Amino acid sequence: MSMAWSPAGQTPEPQHTLGTRREESTWVLYVSCGGGLGRPAGPRDRAVIRERLAGLNLPVTIARDIPEAFERLAERRYALCLLDLAAGRSALAAIRVIRAQHPQLLVVGIADPGNPASAAEAIHAGFVDLLPWPFDPAELLTLLANAQDRQGIDADRFEALAAYGGLVANSAAMQDLVAQMRRAPAGRGGVMACGEPGSGRAMVARALHDAVEDGSSRPFVTVDCATDEPEALERALFGTVSDRRADLAAASGAERVSGASALVSARRGTLFLREMENAPARVQIRLARVLRDREAVLDDRREPVALDVRPMASAGPGVDEALSDGRLRRDLYERLAQTRLDVPPLRRRREDIPVLAARMLRQACVDEALAPKTFSRAALALLAALAWRGNGTELESLVTTLSRSSRRLVIQLDDVLQQVSLDGSGGRLDAGLSLRDARAQFERDCISAVLMRHHGRVGEAAKALGIQRTNLYRKVRQLNVARSLLAARR
Repeated sequence: MSMAWSPAGQTPEPQHTLGTRREESTWVLYVSCGGGLGRPAGPRDRAVIRERLAGLNLPVTIARDIPEAFERLAERRYALCLLDLAAGRSALAAIRVIRAQHPQLLVVGIADPGNPASAAEAIHAGFVDLLPWPFDPAELLTLLANAQDRQGIDADRFEALAAYGGLVANSAAMQDLVAQMRRAPAGRGGVMACGEPGSGRAMVARALHDAVEDGSSRPFVTVDCATDEPEALERALFGTVSDRRADLAAASGAERVSGASALVSARRGTLFLREMENAPARVQIRLARVLRDREAVLDDRREPVALDVRPMASAGPGVDEALSDGRLRRDLYERLAQTRLDVPPLRRRREDIPVLAARMLRQACVDEALAPKTFSRAALALLAALAWRGNGTELESLVTTLSRSSRRLVIQLDDVLQQVSLDGSGGRLDAGLSLRDARAQFERDCISAVLMRHHGRVGEAAKALGIQRTNLYRKVRQLNVARSLLAARR
């Protein structure tokens, strides 16, 4: 049995919590000051503790020491844990264990007036915030209202609405692309994925390759056509470099390729040509001939052999211009683009960014041999609002940096703000702003934009922001968001 504090009754009552773990809870766990290993709370705080906790109007469990706190955490899911720094080193040691065992739990420290230097060490240890002693119940309630924003969101909690071959398609733009991919012929017809670098064109090609029967066991050979060494590209594709005599022979017969060429290696599978519009003219001529004939003379054989290859290619947003000015041969384009897929940039698929970022973070922690980390809702909201001119490549780079730089298991809005520039992403920050003011400016601009997008409908805006409706009203008041945007209140 633990002692549960009931504000209405003003007396502690026995509360049987074992076996009553709830998925959603507003319970608060208070770990008494002086709560070192087996040391109960000092009498100087008992009356103040009761007075302050009564002001919460929430069910509270008081743990007399840290070992008892671990027992209570094993019995019930708590929304908030208050841990008193007067416990000294024991509190700092306890927070590390709590964060490891309960990474989603919001843990707040009660500052020790006798040791102000412990505040910075506490934040590094894993406390998400600190309150002064004696704390104001209203301030604690405000912090609790923000708990959902600060808690980590794991990738497993997101669902891809129209996932296809590992692609994330929560956004309307990606759902349209997936629908086109599902309609693409599964045979040898060419596919060209067009879009900005980093937008996921190679992933689209791979998803189409894997979608065919036994696709994952078939070869998927990639050749980068954006090279300053034309002969190296030609050798990679064909295994040989063309000369005038070979060109004349090929004009009246099949192309000659070697067994080590990409075309032969990709038989019964996919040949993916990256940045196809950058291929030299003579490479385009030979490739167009091979795709036309679907056969080639292999090494020293006299008779041509069939090349059962599905060609896919990627091209940048200027592919149509390259086609019109002759840099890309039309006959080659038509064979490669029997199905053309225009891959949307990341800024047009913002609903996918939280899923992508969470997955990238999980993988980065594995690659870097780090403890598993997650993003808070507020941090994910900021990531979804950025410009992402470098698309997925830029997002992955930032996520990897955050996995290394953040000392907290839940990466917060502050962590992201320290690594990004908001220029061109909805607002320009004054370089003289403090971190708190910069965060407030971003939240004000973000909330205003979302309210305008949803025509002032507060419920829809709150859902889009991932916060409660009441929390959105509170932020509107705190951040001085224009109340004319709240059309739903009129």
